[in-house]
Amino acid sequence: MTAGRKIAWGVGGTVAAASVWELGWWFRRLAVRKRVYREALAEAKRLGRPLVVVGAPDLGPTPGPGCGDYTVDIDPTTCPGGIRADITRPLVFFPDDSAVVFVSYVLEYVNDLDAARQELLRIAGDESRLFIIRVEPWT
Repeated sequence: MTAGRKIAWGVGGTVAAASVWELGWWFRRLAVRKRVYREALAEAKRLGRPLVVVGAPDLGPTPGPGCGDYTVDIDPTTCPGGIRADITRPLVFFPDDSAVVFVSYVLEYVNDLDAARQELLRIAGDESRLFIIRVEPWT
């Protein structure tokens, strides 16, 4: 009986430690996401271009830092300027080289990464106006 309690405490301690570890990474992801969003927003303002957010900040387990001028997601969003679209297909409402693009936790979930990247780069014009946050593989 005593050994069983020790094992239970050991498992509980392991679960608690893992939970604290994951919570720490959640806060880190949120902080990085906010910082990169602020950088993208500042660049959009500096250039006088709209900020296109790919990956609705009101969906998913980690809240996003903002909606930008337009929010593109495959699912509906409550963000003003929300556009329901698949980023692996042409986003015809955005001209070439017309916006700053912030992509948050999306590319890991698309079926055609090359098509998505090509379309986002088309809208941004070049890599300097494309801000991407990816999921850490260990979380």
